Amino acid sequence: MEVEARGTYPPAESFWNVLVDFEAEYRYANGVRLYYKTDRPYVRFEGSDGWILAEYPKILQADPATVLDSKIREDEIHFPFKTDKQDFTDAVKTRGRTLEDAEVAHRAMSICHLTNIAIQVGQRLEWDPAKERFIKNDAANTFLSAPILHPQPGKGDNS
Repeated sequence: MEVEARGTYPPAESFWNVLVDFEAEYRYANGVRLYYKTDRPYVRFEGSDGWILAEYPKILQADPATVLDSKIREDEIHFPFKTDKQDFTDAVKTRGRTLEDAEVAHRAMSICHLTNIAIQVGQRLEWDPAKERFIKNDAANTFLSAPILHPQPGKGDNS
């Protein structure tokens, strides 16, 4: 996977230290390209035949609009419509998995971290998702671990 990103941080004297705006482009090994940027609170999926836009809480648009009328076939992936609370409660009751379990959360958050690291380093990066390391980029790899800011008692603070 490759990631290239740029963004703007607030001034050093600002109360916040998160990006004010950013845009990133990812290229996955299977050829899929993903664009991720601050614009407005929506998700837009674009493909070679059109796009679908979802904006919370209920706005759904597409081009061509007929995409919204298409039915999911039996052999395609189906996700149940339920709230986060219901999904969690169902998983507890059945001892099953939630729709967005730890692995899904890890991979979703990895995209955010990769974006931030690409902005910090200021160059296109190649990421090995199996090894969870940047390829041939020691500067980027230094961002993969951070010192513990508040050590636990007995974990290196000499208490």
